[in-house]
Amino acid sequence: MKKITALLLAIFIAVSFAGCASKTDTDTQQTESVTESAAQTAEAVTDTDISAKETTSAFSVTTADGAFENSGNVYTLTTAGTYALEGFLEGQIVVDAGDDDEVVIELSGATISCGTDSPIKILNADKVEISAKKNTENVINDTRSSSLTDDTLGKGAIYAKCDLKMKGKGTLVVNSVYNNGIHTTKDLEIQNLSLKVTAPSTALKGDDSVTVTSGEVVAISTGGDGIKTENTDVSKKGVTRGDIIICGGSVTVYAAGDAFQAAHSFEMSAGESEPAVTVYTGSYSGYTSSDAATTSYKGVKVQNEINILAGSITLQTYDDGLHADYGTAFDDGQSGLGTINISGGTVTMNVYAPENKTAGGRMGPGRWGGQQTVIGADGIHADGTLNISGGEINIDSAYEGLEANIINVSGGKTYVAANDDGVNACKGNSTPQINVTGGYLDVTVSPNGDTDGIDSNGTYNQTGGVVITRGPGSDMAAAIDADGSVNITSGTLIVLGYGRVSTGGNVKQVSLSLHSSGSHTVTVDGTKYTFTNSNGYSSTSCYSDASVS
Repeated sequence: MKKITALLLAIFIAVSFAGCASKTDTDTQQTESVTESAAQTAEAVTDTDISAKETTSAFSVTTADGAFENSGNVYTLTTAGTYALEGFLEGQIVVDAGDDDEVVIELSGATISCGTDSPIKILNADKVEISAKKNTENVINDTRSSSLTDDTLGKGAIYAKCDLKMKGKGTLVVNSVYNNGIHTTKDLEIQNLSLKVTAPSTALKGDDSVTVTSGEVVAISTGGDGIKTENTDVSKKGVTRGDIIICGGSVTVYAAGDAFQAAHSFEMSAGESEPAVTVYTGSYSGYTSSDAATTSYKGVKVQNEINILAGSITLQTYDDGLHADYGTAFDDGQSGLGTINISGGTVTMNVYAPENKTAGGRMGPGRWGGQQTVIGADGIHADGTLNISGGEINIDSAYEGLEANIINVSGGKTYVAANDDGVNACKGNSTPQINVTGGYLDVTVSPNGDTDGIDSNGTYNQTGGVVITRGPGSDMAAAIDADGSVNITSGTLIVLGYGRVSTGGNVKQVSLSLHSSGSHTVTVDGTKYTFTNSNGYSSTSCYSDASVS
């Protein structure tokens, strides 16, 4: 896939957090078509940024139940216990405790800087908890040269070889010019904390897993991926590692590469509250990789499955918004499913090229002020199956909106505006299929050019739901097209442009005129659906087993 380097944006961030159980959107009222102009969405975020003042007071370590050693400016915590850190240290905190020891580090207005190794380096313990105490500001600075290649050094400003939990009601800012920001070779969990991490490689990395349950997180990668897992071996409980789970709080990611890269799966679900995720990649993050021609700039990239059950995720990406690979071999003998499941929450995204740069992409359907997409950059791409059963999806711009080998729509509200195909069932491991059994699907592509509103390289089957699709007026480029057949036996299908449709059951063709530009309202079984056509299309064809007017 061909990528391009684009204008760097100076961006500062901010977010507000919320709390892990599934919650599904049950709202059945339909809304108008896609949201505001994609051309307006590359603006910088200007809400309150997370910041912390560095302290200059004398450094101290105190503990009532632990033990530590001090050699110059290196403090080594050697046993389980709680350790309070306060003041400025130009040096290092090392944890080298017993295999079963649990260590708690309380940051109570601490600034720790180190230019030779990780400022906080955890060599051994069962688990470590780093807590920023309420109403305190804390800073960790990793000032090592980026040219260092010593494998004995820690791989992040905070580096751990055990489970690591970051928590507290205070503020922690981590700055690194060397490798990663916070990195553990085991599980990383974030709770309550107001946390900002900036690093040249991965901002937050848990090799086994990353979980955010609450708090406020800003992850900035100036040259790599934002939040990442790496391992896919099997835990003692028989679970494949490598998941990223966001089940509360607020997470904003600015990444030169992928915002989230999960070695296994990614999940958004609701705990005490619903999560809010905001993603900027590539040029939209303000950072681009030096290897922009080959680097991935995806919003969420996984080797197995994406599950969005609740919350909101907003993406401005220079590559696929959501992407699931198929066929990756895991240690448990299973292979990556390449599946994306959306059953609740809200997904909003723009995938397009700024400053009218395209790399082979195409102009939008007419309302985006000349913005163009990057060729091959899809809104949602699943190598295997895409299942939409709930929630709301708004794809304001993408090269192709929804793409998967098999696409199943059974619920929710989905709005797609794309510059090539709006919905595409592509070739893959199985016969391509688009199956609509419920929900609402509204698709926009240009009335001109080699584009299809809905395109299946196999079959299209509709047995329920309401579908409105737009596109050109020929059998070579159409509002709906399939290599096999387009069949509807129940539900409502409105085609603005060309489409060869076969009907069955009680479905009849209804005479309507909805293809002119402007606002239209159609009533299906007493429910009104209002939508806007940015362009005029060649004709209207409506098929339904319900009362339509």
